[in-house]
Amino acid sequence: MKKILLVVSITGFMFAEGKIGGVTYFDFISTDDSSAFNFQRQYFGYSGDISDKVSYKILFDVGRTNKNDGEDTRLVTYLKKAQVNYKSSLGKFNFGLIGMNTYAVQESNWGYRFIEKSAIDKNGFSSTADLGVGFSKSIIDNLNLSFQIVNGEGFKKPQGDKYHKIAFNATYGEGNLIKNDGYNAGVVYTTEQTDTDPITMTSIFGGFAGMGIRIGGEYDMKTIGGVNSNIVSVSTNYTVRDNIDVFVRYDIYDGDTSIDNDGENYLVAGIVLTCDGGISVAPNVRTTTYEDETEALTEYKVNFQFKF
Repeated sequence: MKKILLVVSITGFMFAEGKIGGVTYFDFISTDDSSAFNFQRQYFGYSGDISDKVSYKILFDVGRTNKNDGEDTRLVTYLKKAQVNYKSSLGKFNFGLIGMNTYAVQESNWGYRFIEKSAIDKNGFSSTADLGVGFSKSIIDNLNLSFQIVNGEGFKKPQGDKYHKIAFNATYGEGNLIKNDGYNAGVVYTTEQTDTDPITMTSIFGGFAGMGIRIGGEYDMKTIGGVNSNIVSVSTNYTVRDNIDVFVRYDIYDGDTSIDNDGENYLVAGIVLTCDGGISVAPNVRTTTYEDETEALTEYKVNFQFKF
C-alpha cells in the first residue's frame, strides 16, 4: 500500500509541474462531386522538466486509420512521441520515441501545418517520429548539428528488420521563422540499409522572414533501389494586418525521374485569419495538375485550427 501511495504521489507531482497543451485541425472541403466537414487531427501533449538537465514530452495523436478498401476508418488514438531530453556539456541527447530531424525547419518555413503538411511529410519522404536516440549541438553561433539513429519504420510500426536509419541535419540561422525574423539554410541527409540497395533522402532548404514577409523553399530527393523521386516546394506568406495573412505554396513532385509524364504539380493559396483564443481560420483553394492526361483536381477548403 505504501508503494502504491508513493507511485501515485510521484505521478501527481510530475503532472502538477508539467504543461498540458494540444491542437485541433478540422476543415470543410468542397469539390465538383461532394462537400463535407472533416476532422483531420487532434494532438494532446504533456511536457515538463524533471531537473535542469532532464526534460520530457509525451504526445498523443488522434487521426484516421489507413483508408484502404474495406478497412475501418474510425478515429484512433496512438502514441506519437515519448521523448526524454538530457542536456550535458557535450550537447543535447534525446531518447525514446523522438521527433525526426528531417522536416521541422522546412515545416516552420512553410508555417501552416494545419492547412497542409510539409512537402517531405505530404509525399512520404520521411516519417515525423521514430524510436531511437539523437544528439544535437550548436558548434558556433547559429549553426546547429543534429544526428539520429532510429529504427526507420516510423512511429506507427515496430522494427521489422536488422537495419536502422541514420539521419543528419545541419541548419544555419533561425530555425523558427514563424515566431522570429531572420533567415536559415540547411541540409538533411538520411540513409537506411536494406538487403539490397540503401534508401537515401536528401533535403536542401532555406527561408527568410522579415518586413511582414516569410519565404521558404526546398529541394528534396529520395532514392529507393535506383528509383529517384524529387520535390521542389516554394511558399510565400505576407502579413496584411496583425491578424490577417495571405499565402501561396507551389509543389512540383516527380515520383520517378526516369519516367516521363508521371509527375504532378500542387498549388494552394488562401488567407489566414487569426482570432482570439487560439483559433485560426483559413479559406483556401488548391489545385493538383498532372503531367499525363489525368484531369486536374480543384478543391475549395476552409481549414480550422484551435490551440490550447
